[in-house]
Amino acid sequence: MKKQEELEELKNKYLRALADYQNLEKQTANWKEEFSQYANVGLIRKLLEVLDDLEKAQDHIKDEGLELVLAKLKKILADEGLEELELEGKEYDPAQAEVISTEPGQENNKIIKVLQKGYKLKDKVIRVAKVVVWQKL
Repeated sequence: MKKQEELEELKNKYLRALADYQNLEKQTANWKEEFSQYANVGLIRKLLEVLDDLEKAQDHIKDEGLELVLAKLKKILADEGLEELELEGKEYDPAQAEVISTEPGQENNKIIKVLQKGYKLKDKVIRVAKVVVWQKL
């Protein structure tokens, strides 16, 4: 009888260890996937600064060649999963935007102007927008 109990106890320990190992494998796979998804965030943030500068230049010189370069850069970034945050006219959310200034208006905390675009990479905000919001008087 004692041998049977020991055998049963060893079997339970083995099954628990096996389950723990399988959970660890799943967790490791999830970590690897998340790491590969966000491995390029540093580079993309640097490219966003270049994108900002190119967009400012395009606003002033209205060059067709520059417009093509901008479109190409935006497509490359979009292919990597980058999306611009569409915030103008929406309610202020501190997870997506930083208030730079306020103006008197009819609605409280509504974004009226985006000074610097914000972006998300695969549902994770990597750069908050800089915005102007209405402040109800």
